[in-house]
Amino acid sequence: MNILVLAGGQDPSQDKEDYPLCLTEFNSVPLIEHVVSSCGVLQPSNLIVAFREVDVRKYHLNNIVSLLWPQVSIINIYEQTQGAACTALLAAGPIDNEDELLIVNGNEFLDSNFSEIINGFRQRKLDAGIVTFRAIHPRYSYVRLDDSELVVEAAEKNPISTNATAGFYWYSKGKNFVRAAKNLIRKDARVDGNFYICPAFNELILENLSIGIHQIESKFYHPLKTGRQVEQFETQFEKGSN
Repeated sequence: MNILVLAGGQDPSQDKEDYPLCLTEFNSVPLIEHVVSSCGVLQPSNLIVAFREVDVRKYHLNNIVSLLWPQVSIINIYEQTQGAACTALLAAGPIDNEDELLIVNGNEFLDSNFSEIINGFRQRKLDAGIVTFRAIHPRYSYVRLDDSELVVEAAEKNPISTNATAGFYWYSKGKNFVRAAKNLIRKDARVDGNFYICPAFNELILENLSIGIHQIESKFYHPLKTGRQVEQFETQFEKGSN
């Protein structure tokens, strides 16, 4: 299995003196360590982490992740891309193949057992799987299901259902994601000027591939993409620790 961690995002309100969101600490453990630890239980053959090059240079993120996973591959993002799908395609070389692929967001805290989730997808013989939680806010991406509990539509920042995605995308074959993302870009299917990962599932739906979900309670998913979200999670984390 190949795992791609997208940790190149930046809080628009981030001050020049602030550390990247992926270094936010909870109980003295940086978020990126939580993410790598969760991924590590899957024993990936290839762990790839995408960071902004300026953050790698300034905060030595390559050294940090190498301490956590010595065989890690680092992708440097030199300029702002046109969305997460474009960022993920920077890793097209090692993931465009028959191997399983997991894409996770490095700025999100998902308190779940990754191995159990993926084993569930495998047992159902799915071509792809998505972790979801209940929400209706337009900040998230969403998927709509049919009566068989399979995904029939995906949308970004548009609540077409109450199944919001939690930044956890599994593919039985990495080449399926690469092909779908490239088709998304060819069709210029942007949302607010960017290409996102979730809408690329529509390309796989058109190919009649089976895509399922694993539903979690919203309390186990914590997006940490802005300073405000970090503060909210820190408050919840402290309450849970007391």
